[in-house]
Amino acid sequence: MIGLPHRAVPSASLLPDLTPLLDVIFIVLVFFLLTAQQPLLELPLDLPKSSAGLSAVSQAPAERMVIRLDEQGVWRFAGQPQADFQHLQDALQAKPPQAVDLALHRHAPLEKFLQLLALLQTLGIDDTQILMEAQGDQAD
Repeated sequence: MIGLPHRAVPSASLLPDLTPLLDVIFIVLVFFLLTAQQPLLELPLDLPKSSAGLSAVSQAPAERMVIRLDEQGVWRFAGQPQADFQHLQDALQAKPPQAVDLALHRHAPLEKFLQLLALLQTLGIDDTQILMEAQGDQAD
């Protein structure tokens, strides 16, 4: 009889290949991570139930003052031209309005606009609107 040399069977070949099993486990894990319900972040608010619960300040219409900035960077507050930003700041501090409308020319310097927003924030004027279109005569 022909004898073949006896080879030891490596033990590694007897173990199953775990790569497909790990692939399936990772796919299932990713599926569950993507479909898990994330809790919504909520901020509890205590809103008034009726209009009677509103304060008198919120019901009274605020007197709106208009601040204009033209293309050359000249300020106008309540129809009066201001020499520079310091004069505008003094006028706002002398009589701070409750609400402000900002009428800015589209080519007005952005730096001056940002200075004005910072000033309004320091004065505590929160009711600010930026006018997008000209209203009436701009020369007042």
